[in-house]
Amino acid sequence: MTKRAAWLAWVLLAPLSCAPAYAPGYQEAFDAALRAQNAGRWEEAATLFDKAAGLGDRYKDRDEARLMAAEALERLERWGEAEDLYRKIDRESEGRYQGVRAAYALGRLVWQQRGFEEGAKETLRAIRSYPDSGLVRHAVKRLLAHVEETYGPDAALAWLTPLYEELKTSDAEEAVGYEHATLLARCGKKEASIAALLALAASHPYPHGSLTDDAYYVASLYLADLDRVPQAINALEKMLSVQEEAHLGHSYRRPRFPQGAYRIGVLYRDRVKDRERAKAAFWRVYKDYFDSRQTDDALWALAKMERDDGRPEEACRVLEVLRKEKPDSRYLSCLHHLCDAQAKGSRPCSLRVLEGIGVDADAVWEGVPAPAP
Repeated sequence: MTKRAAWLAWVLLAPLSCAPAYAPGYQEAFDAALRAQNAGRWEEAATLFDKAAGLGDRYKDRDEARLMAAEALERLERWGEAEDLYRKIDRESEGRYQGVRAAYALGRLVWQQRGFEEGAKETLRAIRSYPDSGLVRHAVKRLLAHVEETYGPDAALAWLTPLYEELKTSDAEEAVGYEHATLLARCGKKEASIAALLALAASHPYPHGSLTDDAYYVASLYLADLDRVPQAINALEKMLSVQEEAHLGHSYRRPRFPQGAYRIGVLYRDRVKDRERAKAAFWRVYKDYFDSRQTDDALWALAKMERDDGRPEEACRVLEVLRKEKPDSRYLSCLHHLCDAQAKGSRPCSLRVLEGIGVDADAVWEGVPAPAP
């Protein structure tokens, strides 16, 4: 057996040797509780989850059953019991995963039952206690949205800034800092927002920063708004420059990477007016991010540019790549509008695409029955 084959066998078989050993009766009670929950029998589910919690001899089994029981109690509108159970899970979990979830759920429940002020106090307690949780950003966004919608963005900034300053030295700094930076833009402080976003991306670099690509991408949007287009492109190139390769044909690609690569092409085409760089950028989306949803948009944009530049053969070549490599693309019914060698699709091209290439949509769709409601 080769080293690669042995490594693959280990990856596939190792989890089988680590199957959990549940206490007698735990799995049966937990599965029965899940069946009751899925059927909407919340009283039964709460009872069975509580039974499973009593049987669980590992803390993770006990706390998971307790957490599910608390959620069932919420469904039953037994608010006091649910709150008490969330507090018990948080208190006894000693910072483990289910306790963190319980602390954040408690903030939501208290807000729902006793108003924003008390709910915010509980939520902020959870953030301060568990600043490294992935729930931090969602919790801050919910609180911030309420303040902003109620009192306006300036009041929201006044509310968030002290919290951000407090959490700057904690694991919550990136999540809260990102919300603070984007809020600056909504307060009309776009220059400050750009500086904050770029500083955040630099201090939380890929792959460790969870919002690095978001910070670069949003900063590029604001830079373009201020007509600082070369800097906007530079921010996107910085975002893309760090992507790593991974084993088994995958990569550590962030969601904004293909989006950013496509936007570079758009900026070169529409703002810089450098058509050759725009074409190269659109082709890069296909080469580097083949399976992204931006790929067929990039190929279509490239083909249109080639046609508009009087290079029909090159436009047809690009569209043939699109037809072969992206058989589920929404552009397949439109290819013949840019290349005479392509056959018509089974239905007319969409109105939006036709409008984008300057084709009379009414003529194309004349006589075609409207889709059924």
